[in-house]
Amino acid sequence: ERLLCATGPHEGEILRPSDQKEPETVAFVQCAGSRDENHLPYCSAVCCMASMKQARYVRENNENAKATIFYIDLRTIGREEDFYYDLLKDENVSFVKGKVAKIEEDAATKNLLLDVEDTLSTENLHGNFDLVVLATGVVPNAADTKIPFELNYDAYGFVDGSTDVDGVYAAGCAHRPCD
Repeated sequence: ERLLCATGPHEGEILRPSDQKEPETVAFVQCAGSRDENHLPYCSAVCCMASMKQARYVRENNENAKATIFYIDLRTIGREEDFYYDLLKDENVSFVKGKVAKIEEDAATKNLLLDVEDTLSTENLHGNFDLVVLATGVVPNAADTKIPFELNYDAYGFVDGSTDVDGVYAAGCAHRPCD
């Protein structure tokens, strides 16, 4: 969204940082560092929809662009599921169930090479993309700096909602991942 904003770094154009080229192929990598016992073991529950929205922005900005969303599981909640089904109709948007294992840059072209196992076909894929967007997990905004009240936190660092302090309530990303 920031790239498409008229006051953004490219005045409303999606350009890749390496060489300012307009990307024709864009990969969205879901759960980048999430659902991983060594980093963020939980699902943020909002990243899938955010990436699908961004894929639509890519397509609206460049009708020839192709977007691929690599996912573990897709989380679309309630009425947002219609957005997902609508996006499935776009022949230039594809969904691949699989976790990206490695991303390398091709020094000559500045393209990004992805290694991923498609868990539905069990094939190892080697994709070549102009731009890769990582959907990182939502972390609690109280993770690094604790709130100056005695509050209870869950195992992940989110305020669990119970408090004995009058007028203090856990809301937004202090309480749980949310958009």
